[in-house]
Amino acid sequence: MSAIVLMLPLWVAGQNMDDALRYSRLFYQGTARFNGMSGAFTALGGDISAISLNPAAAGVFRSTEVTITPLVFFRDMSTDFNGFGSDDSYSGLNLGQAGVVSSIKTGSRSGLTNLSFAYSFNRTNNYFRNAVIDGISNNGSMADFWALQATGYRTGELGGTAWMAYDTYLIDTLPNYLDEYASIFSYYGETDPQYGQQMKRTIDNAGYSNEHSLVLGANLGDKVYIGAGFGITGISYTGHYDHREMDEAQRTFDFVNFTFTDHFEAVGSGWNFKLGAIVRPFESLRLGLGFTTPTIYKIDEIFYNSLSVKLDNDTPSDPSDDANPTIDQGDMTYSYRVTTPYHLNAGIAYQVGNFALISADYEMVDYGSAKLSKGADGYDFAQENEDLAAELERSNILRLGAEVRTGPLYLRGGYGYHGSSFADGTLNEEASSNSYSAGLGYRQSRFYIDVAMVWLSSSEQYMMFPDDPRSFREYTSDPVNLNTKDKYLSVTVGLKF
Repeated sequence: MSAIVLMLPLWVAGQNMDDALRYSRLFYQGTARFNGMSGAFTALGGDISAISLNPAAAGVFRSTEVTITPLVFFRDMSTDFNGFGSDDSYSGLNLGQAGVVSSIKTGSRSGLTNLSFAYSFNRTNNYFRNAVIDGISNNGSMADFWALQATGYRTGELGGTAWMAYDTYLIDTLPNYLDEYASIFSYYGETDPQYGQQMKRTIDNAGYSNEHSLVLGANLGDKVYIGAGFGITGISYTGHYDHREMDEAQRTFDFVNFTFTDHFEAVGSGWNFKLGAIVRPFESLRLGLGFTTPTIYKIDEIFYNSLSVKLDNDTPSDPSDDANPTIDQGDMTYSYRVTTPYHLNAGIAYQVGNFALISADYEMVDYGSAKLSKGADGYDFAQENEDLAAELERSNILRLGAEVRTGPLYLRGGYGYHGSSFADGTLNEEASSNSYSAGLGYRQSRFYIDVAMVWLSSSEQYMMFPDDPRSFREYTSDPVNLNTKDKYLSVTVGLKF
C-alpha cells in the first residue's frame, strides 16, 4: 500500500512522492493458477500471465491457448486514531486477466523448435480506498500546516490552500511580522495552542492500473527459452477526501469548525520493454530471469479544493455575529511524467516427477529511482526527486508457490512478501505486506478451469498532514494506524487448440 504522508500543494496540485509510489507499485492479478501460486512463475513459464514477469514464459507453450479471468475483489480497512477506531469495506467485480498465445513448430529438433506469439492483459493494482478517520487531535491541526506552508510569503503573495486558509481566517500573520504565520488554534500566535478538537477525515479513492503485454517467445531445443516484449500500461485514479475539524468543547477563540475538500482525477498511459530467459539444465529444474525497463507515464490531472469555515466570534450564545467564510477553487488541470523503477525478477522451479512442483521468485524494485519530470509549466521536480531518493529505497519481494496433481485435479498454494518501500528512519520503514493463496484446478486436454483465493494484508502509518511542508521526517502530530485486508477470488476458463 502507499503510505503515508499526504503532501499538500503550495499553490497547485503538488505532485510528489505519493504519486510516484502509487504508480510504481504492482500487484499483478493473473490467471487463477498464477494467483493460486502467488505469482511465482518467473522460472516456470507456461502461463499466459507469467509473460508480464518474464516474456520467456511464452516460449514454453507448444499449442494455442486462450484464457479469461474474472475476479471479485474485497477490501476491508480499519483505522485507529488516538484510540478511536473505524472500519469500512468495499467489493467489486473486474477483469483480472485475459490473453492468448499461439505456438508454431519450426519442424527442427534442435535450435529453434518453437516460436510463440502472446498477448496478455493483467490488472496490476486496485486503488480503491474507503476509510473514515475519526478521533480527537491532541497535537495539531491542518490549519497549522497551512500556516507553515504560508511562512516566507507576504499575504499578497499567497496562493492555493495557504491563501484559502488566510482568506477564511484560519491563519494570519504573527504580531509584528509580515511573512510568518500561525493558526487560529493559537489565536495567531498570541496564546498557547488549544487542541482537543474532533478531527474527521473521510477518504474515498478509486481507480486501477492495467498492463497489456505483447510478447515474442522462442524455444531452443527444449533447453533454453527466450522472450522479448512490449508493455502498454494505463492508469485511472480518483483521489478524494473531506477533512473536518470541530471544536465542540469551545477551547479555541472564535473557531467552531471547518471542512476542507481535496479532489483530483488522474489518467495516464505508459510503455515499457521486457526481456527474459528460462534455462533447463536438466529435466526437472528450471531457472528464470526477467527484466522490465522503467515505465514512462504521461499523467493528466484535473483537481479542485474547497474550504468552508464557521466562526462564532467569541460569542457562542449569540449567533447574530457568526461568520461562515467559504472558498471554492474551481477545476484546474496539470500534466507531467512519471518514470517508475525497473523490475528485475529471478526464479527457480523444481518438478517432482509428474505429480508436484515448487517454485520461488525474488523481485527487486528500487522505488527511490522513480522520477517526476516535464511538468506542464516547465517545472523540473528537482526537490521532489531529491525527496524520493531520500525517502524511498529498494524493496525486496518474495513469491513462493507449489502445485500437486492428482489425476485431472490440481491443488495449489503460495505465499508472497512485499518489503517496505521506505528507507530506514522514515515513518513507514516497516510497512510491508504479506499474502497467502490457495487454488484448485481441473484440466482436460482441451479445456481447463481454475479457481483461486488470495488473502493480502498490509499496515501503514498515515499522516493527515505533516508538521512542515518542507520536511518528511519530523512529526509531532498524531499518526493514524491504517490496516488493509484484501481478498481476491478469481476463476479462469482456458481453452487449448
